[in-house]
Amino acid sequence: MENGHKNLINDFINLQFKAVICCANDGYLGEEWLGREIDKLFIEQLPAVVDPCGENGEYHTFCYDGPIFQKEISFTFGEKVYKSLKIKTDTVSIPSSNVMTKGFWFCDLLPTG
Repeated sequence: MENGHKNLINDFINLQFKAVICCANDGYLGEEWLGREIDKLFIEQLPAVVDPCGENGEYHTFCYDGPIFQKEISFTFGEKVYKSLKIKTDTVSIPSSNVMTKGFWFCDLLPTG
């Protein structure tokens, strides 16, 4: 499926959609990934265990421009916050990649204009 997802994210980029990372699962990506633009360099630098489209919850995005938008959404980056994962069961399942999520990084996106 990764090849299909790699094609899909490349199509997204080639169609000139613009998106940034606003949430990162710390089991896969760190705080430094917040605010990164989804572009060719982003895809090249993703760790091998990360689905290129973030389909396993590795990251979440905010799409702010593209061919279906009447105009680009203006915004700026706000505070970065880490929130620990609260597990409420005695059983923890570890993803097949053997990556353990302890929490998530979030970045506020603030409207401008």
